[in-house]
Amino acid sequence: MSKTGLPLEGVRVIEYANFVAAPICGRLLADWGAEVIKIEPTFGDSMRVVGIQWCFPATEEENPMFEIENAGKKDIVIDTNTKEGVEVIYKLLEEADVFLTNTRQKALDKSGLNYEEVKKRAPHIIYGHLLGYGDKGPAKDNPAFDYTAYFARGGVAMSLMEKGTSPCNPVAGLGDHYAGMSLAAGICSALYKRKETGAGERVTVSLFHTAVFGMGIMVSAAHYGYEMPITRRQPPNPLNTTYKCSDGTWIQIAFFQYDKWFPNFCNMVIERPDLIGSKYSTLKSAVNYIEEFVTMMEEEFIKKPFEEWADRLQRAGIPYEKLATPYDVLHDEQCWANDYLIKHTYENGNEGVIFNTPVMFTENPRGEYVRAPKLGEHTEEVLNGVGIRTVELEELKNKGIVKGL
Repeated sequence: MSKTGLPLEGVRVIEYANFVAAPICGRLLADWGAEVIKIEPTFGDSMRVVGIQWCFPATEEENPMFEIENAGKKDIVIDTNTKEGVEVIYKLLEEADVFLTNTRQKALDKSGLNYEEVKKRAPHIIYGHLLGYGDKGPAKDNPAFDYTAYFARGGVAMSLMEKGTSPCNPVAGLGDHYAGMSLAAGICSALYKRKETGAGERVTVSLFHTAVFGMGIMVSAAHYGYEMPITRRQPPNPLNTTYKCSDGTWIQIAFFQYDKWFPNFCNMVIERPDLIGSKYSTLKSAVNYIEEFVTMMEEEFIKKPFEEWADRLQRAGIPYEKLATPYDVLHDEQCWANDYLIKHTYENGNEGVIFNTPVMFTENPRGEYVRAPKLGEHTEEVLNGVGIRTVELEELKNKGIVKGL
């Protein structure tokens, strides 16, 4: 009988991964009802310590950076550099549905945890592999992070910079999260197919491919001569850009129905009815005078604060938004109204804010938030559950192959 009603209830995932991209995939699967068992080395996932770069505390009692990528999972410690440790993983795979990893291929080959070996010994397994650059090509064995494979090589960073200036400093984890979401979708598709065939599958997603997919419109446009980066003063459409308001706030306008919206924009927003019927009034004509018109609009928007422009654009039915900072998002009532963010109290009593993963279910909503596990917290419970009893478990502990709390 269903306990939660979530779609992946009854699915067991063995996560052999660290950092962000594959672990966030594991968190998504856990949020959708799967039992996710995270395997860590004796020294722990690097995410337990790197949060200090972004002002996060990184203690046993309060570790938000690890928390946000690993909530809802169980945790065991296995030394996979030993044959005995690898055999423990294979024991887990006997009763699992998914093996999730972002370990580099050479390390998987060396340990015997590559897809070929897993397929031989556990042919029912859905093998989800988060790659850097893909299975083939000269970069296939390169180490990869979203800073490099996604933002840099994938063209994302250059698309975000103002032409003629320096590149922006990327947002940590952004590409990882999109890649993890894509892999979760692929795993679910393979699980659905397995119901018919009983056979496992290998599902791969790469950070680089995720960037190429996300940049797809611009990559295809490059074939026809469109170049990036661009300047905000020369957008494809003179009203599809950002403008600075008198209070220092920047506003983004999405003016995609140019000819239809232009009269209301002139009458209700900037109070310039004289521009109706001008060379700027149709997109076909306006694209020939982009920088000229953007300069005119800069002079208009700098006259009033954001809130006044927001009111005018809202009444005119023209899409707009303030360029928000992470702090703004943290306090955005739209987030809290929809449970996009939740508050979590750590063991030391401090309260933090955690994001929810972005798929919601109406008929079977998620239950209470389950904190991220401590290092090795569930080793004994999980290994006992697959038939590794006390004597054998103690022997593995004494050899340093497994570790529990």
